Amino acid sequence: MNGIMNNQYSYLELLEKTKSTSKADRLAFIDFILMFKGGLNRSDLTDFFGIKEASASAAISDYKKYRKDNVSYEHREGRNVIKLDTFNPLLRFSAESALSMLANGFNKGKVDSQRFIPYERVALLPKKLDVEMISKVTRAISNRTAIDCEYFSKSIGTQIKRQLFPTAIFYDGISWMFRAYSLGSKFNNDGFKSFNFSRLKAVTEAPNIPASPTQRIESDKEWHISIPVVLKVHPSIEGTQKETLIYEFDMDRDTEQLTISVKAVLFYYLVEQWKIDTRKVREIDDDRRGNDNYNFLLINRSTMENYNCMENVLK
Repeated sequence: MNGIMNNQYSYLELLEKTKSTSKADRLAFIDFILMFKGGLNRSDLTDFFGIKEASASAAISDYKKYRKDNVSYEHREGRNVIKLDTFNPLLRFSAESALSMLANGFNKGKVDSQRFIPYERVALLPKKLDVEMISKVTRAISNRTAIDCEYFSKSIGTQIKRQLFPTAIFYDGISWMFRAYSLGSKFNNDGFKSFNFSRLKAVTEAPNIPASPTQRIESDKEWHISIPVVLKVHPSIEGTQKETLIYEFDMDRDTEQLTISVKAVLFYYLVEQWKIDTRKVREIDDDRRGNDNYNFLLINRSTMENYNCMENVLK
């Protein structure tokens, strides 16, 4: 992508220009799929809009009238693919709305950002996510290819160069993240890891470097494993604070416990946000300083100790 994004529309501006809701919807959808997945077939349109192939072909032709340098038909792949060097999005997509649609499905309401009732989001990170950088990651996910990037390492405190094979995106309640297979360097070993979009820098796509079978999401065992998490109200919580916690989390009132299922790789983020004490009971008993920072105590710690991704959680 050339990084020059001119003559872009909001959804409402596109609707005004086309004078047709169905045409604007299809153009927006094509633009979104091209930008964030890197290519589309007529079946993407027929499946999503419930239209015939002839109408899908007409929509793609119509899109090319607006952005002839955005897409080309690749006979070898049998689909319309993005022209990275000249791609200029037809619509203005925010990073947050694009990631939300990638997770939950295309929604023109998220493109035009119309609000039906007052809404604000709490604690939006001051650093804005780069929508072009995100699109490079999501295209690599769709095409099972590599990216080269610089990534700020929290443990080292500086940017380090990595080659990653992105596999999935997720939201931890505060930040948008992605999962990827990381090739080792002097700072880290090969393996699947979780990365924060906000710590990415200087992403370059490597479409000619395909992920091997061991670098694809199917091989990420801990992404596919869901583990039971048994929580109990922390012994430091009493009175109205305990009652509020039991009510808000719909906990069993007799046992003061809650059991949920979570992907193994995502438990780290749950611990941070729900303020879960993962220490051994002996360590808690020996701690005379108080435990006011916790809401819950992890009951089934022993069942989690065999997962590699728990290394930074069960310290």
